[in-house]
Amino acid sequence: MSLFRPASRLRCGHFRYLTASCRPNPDYVSLTSAPSNYDNSAVVFPGFLSEAEGRDLLKEVQKRMNRRRFEEGHWDSVISKYREIELKTPDEVNNMEALSDDSNVQEFAQTIRRTRDLLRSYLSPHLAKNEILWLPCHAIDLSKDGKLDAHVDSVKFSGEIIAGISLLSDSIMRLRPAKGEWTDDETMVEGLDGHVDLYLPKLSLYCLHGNSRFQYSHELLPSFSVYQLHGKDIHVARGRRLSIIFRDAL
Repeated sequence: MSLFRPASRLRCGHFRYLTASCRPNPDYVSLTSAPSNYDNSAVVFPGFLSEAEGRDLLKEVQKRMNRRRFEEGHWDSVISKYREIELKTPDEVNNMEALSDDSNVQEFAQTIRRTRDLLRSYLSPHLAKNEILWLPCHAIDLSKDGKLDAHVDSVKFSGEIIAGISLLSDSIMRLRPAKGEWTDDETMVEGLDGHVDLYLPKLSLYCLHGNSRFQYSHELLPSFSVYQLHGKDIHVARGRRLSIIFRDAL
């Protein structure tokens, strides 16, 4: 039996439809070991996509990524055994307009728009700016043996939001106080221990903003990690993981 309620096809704009997939679920963010000043700025929307939406998204990504090879490592040594592509929608690049009649592309683009609409609705009270300018999405395909080590996404390339849809397998993302090692920002957390764990089942959406975005690093834990949900241990065996990453411009 599945632990997660399927996502609704109804739009979630401004939370007019309060389905489970439209609201963050605090049970999927463990604060057991969190630093005392953590601001609850990481959220998870379990069951955000339906199975059908997940299949449509996966099909479109695989079609675009099928000639890419897995890379052993990245220049910053954060990620290994992965491949990545920019995942533009037809309205973001002129030479893809001919694909707009493809039903799978339409479903893919609709899912991207729905995700951005939800993030905009949820985050608007928390952001310094009035409007969100979205960068094109990226798809990151991490092999079963791949690693994503602790890091803070560079402020040179993106703004206040890091969000992602998880496909293919479940995983646990751990946030740790960054302690200034990834940035020159003097406001970074210093001298704090502890961590925050996010349980990311496939078809879920996570979002980092506020302190979680700038003052905490994030990483994926190895396979066979354990997360406690509703008093029960969930054994998370991360396999190959595909994530669709959403970022905003500075």
